[in-house]
Amino acid sequence: MAERPRLAICIPTYRRDNVVAANLAKMIDEARRLNIALYVSDDSPDDLTRNAVRAFGDVHYRRNTPSLGHDRNLIATLTWPNADFVWLLGDKHWVMPNQLEKILGFLDDQDLVLVNYQSPDRHDIPQVSGEEGKALLKSALWHQTRTGATIYHRRVCDWVVEQGDDLIVKRDFPQISVMLGYASHHNTKFGWFGQPSLGVVQQNSYWQQQAITVFADHWSAVVSAFPKVISPADQPEVIRSHSARMNLFSLVTLLDLRLAGTFTWTHLGQPSFRRAAHLPFWQMAAILLVPKPAAAFAKRIRRARRARK
Repeated sequence: MAERPRLAICIPTYRRDNVVAANLAKMIDEARRLNIALYVSDDSPDDLTRNAVRAFGDVHYRRNTPSLGHDRNLIATLTWPNADFVWLLGDKHWVMPNQLEKILGFLDDQDLVLVNYQSPDRHDIPQVSGEEGKALLKSALWHQTRTGATIYHRRVCDWVVEQGDDLIVKRDFPQISVMLGYASHHNTKFGWFGQPSLGVVQQNSYWQQQAITVFADHWSAVVSAFPKVISPADQPEVIRSHSARMNLFSLVTLLDLRLAGTFTWTHLGQPSFRRAAHLPFWQMAAILLVPKPAAAFAKRIRRARRARK
């Protein structure tokens, strides 16, 4: 029987065959050398991803028929591999060269390892637990919305399986639901791997058109659902931290959303949006007062300037 790998990288995907193949090619040689298993769980309705993955030969692949959908596929992918640690990696991501060996050396029985993607904090934290661990998770939760920024110990994956239908999964944030749910029931050991380790293919996505629904309504719901980890007193700061740290609901973004018809006075009146947005109310109201032709003209000017750079 083959030795169980120390680490498995598992990738849920949907209709990104070329991206998945390109990203696997960037990682596979180092993964083979280090005995890191690779898994792809495919929700696509065709064989393009299967054919692309099978060209590598030693990548575990399965096609979900019928498809599971975003949230269920992430959970099913997380619990699929038989490995000591499971790295749930978004299909747009790859692990930067030479980082896999460093991360393998960093793994030391932590329940959850938070892997830096775009945080300015580059200092490693090998292991913290108790209130210090919860404080680390609260401060980094905005960053962990990135599918690919967390490695899970086998016992976390086993806990997810044990929960079955009782597992609390908030829409669009299954990985955050798992982290907060596990930490609500266990004295969780956290690590922070501070070296930036993920590359990403920049593509338009569902999140951009549905930014307010996802990162106001659904984000507020998941942060508020686990008060044992994030108390009601801390929830407003954590909810707002995503927009503030990612500059998500910026003036530019809100202008674009207004032009697309997905930012209106109705949204501005919603408590979940006002909790999530980091801009002052008057600035957001001003965006809604700008005539749409003027907003469209400003967008064209911005695109022209970017094209000249």
